[in-house]
Parts: sequence; C-alpha cells; structure tokens
Amino acid sequence: MTQTFDIFSKNYNNYVNDALRITGYDTTTLIQAKLRKLQHLFPDLVHIPFNLLDFGCGVGNLYESVQQFFPYASYTGVDKSEESILQARSRFSNSSLFHNLHSENWTHTQYSLIFSAGVFHHIPHCEHAGLIEKLSSLLNRDGRLVIWEHNPLNPLTQKIVNDCVFDQDAVLVPSKNLKNHFCRAPLSNIQIIYTTFFPKFLSPLNFMDPYLCWLPFGGQYLVTGRKD
Repeated sequence: MTQTFDIFSKNYNNYVNDALRITGYDTTTLIQAKLRKLQHLFPDLVHIPFNLLDFGCGVGNLYESVQQFFPYASYTGVDKSEESILQARSRFSNSSLFHNLHSENWTHTQYSLIFSAGVFHHIPHCEHAGLIEKLSSLLNRDGRLVIWEHNPLNPLTQKIVNDCVFDQDAVLVPSKNLKNHFCRAPLSNIQIIYTTFFPKFLSPLNFMDPYLCWLPFGGQYLVTGRKD
C-alpha cells in the first residue's frame, strides 16, 4: 500500500476530492470539520501548549489548518509513504515536522493528543492491536488517542471508498474492533462517536451531528480513549 500512496502523493488531494464529489465537500472542509470536532471534545487543549502527533499525516493536510483550532499545538507528522513525507515537506517550510514511520525521531516525544484519520483501514487488521498499544505508550498522563475511520455500515461511505483509486485494497474497520483494542491497550474513558451524517446540500442540518453521535450510521466515526 505504501507504493500506491507514493504513486498518488503528488496529486493526492485531487484524487480525494474526486472521490468526495458525491458529497459536495472537499478535503479542506473535511479536515477542518475533524479539527472542529477535536476542539469540541478537548477544549482544555485549546489554550495550552501541547504535543500533537498526526499518525498517517500523508501530505500534511492536517498541519495546514491545525493552528486555527489549536494555536499552541506542537505538531509532529509521521507516515509510512516516503513520497508523501517529501510532498509535505515541500508544501511547508519547516520540514523537521514530518517524519518517516521508520524514523525514531517521533518516538522520543510524549504526546497529549495522538490523532489518526483514515489510516487504519489501510493497515492489516492483525496489526491494529500492537499499533494501538504502541501509540498508547507514547501518550503522556491524561493523553488522548483518537482514531477517525470510515464507517462500514454507511452505504455512501462504501461507495466513496470503492471509487477512490488508492482505497482499492482498503478493508473498513468496524468501530467495535477498535474499541476492543483500546480496552486492551489499556485506555480509559473510551467512546465511539459517530459523525458526518449529512452531505453538503443538507449542511444546514449539521447542527444535529452531536445529537446523533450514538447512531451507528454516520459516514464516519471516531474512537477516543485516555491514558491514566
């Protein structure tokens, strides 16, 4: 899969936007929606300095908007795709922010927030437990791990994944699987939160999103947990 992302890294956002066209949204809008959700979940991080790890950072889309929502965050991005890391470094002047997965630089920091969006469905499911345990070990006390994934129960999500050129080998992850791994890590205060219920033409209804977080039919979901 790394080779696939290397091939598509130069035009990554264009490919994603093509797959998202059916929803009316684009990459930037959805990245900002993710950060807005994180800001809502963790308001205590908005006004303090903290270390943020973007696991599976790709070409650096999260970094582009993170300061808008977490002004004092110290960002680190890591990805297995070398070409994606090179693209991220070329987009932003501070190339020291982005690291290859095989580098040890990013493992020498303790993080208050580790965020991984749209990554685990590209990783063999048999590796999820060990990876979540590793990421949990990098959290400081009260640090949070958040994994944001596509919801396999949503038919529109399934279509988007099927139409995306670099998702051809993706295997969507049931939310309960990730929750079980969080429990074994072990992490506490574990939540499954469903989100992304409405396409753009129904965006006036987005105010309902927090009230529907229990309903397992959102386009995406996130699993959160805290290290005691």
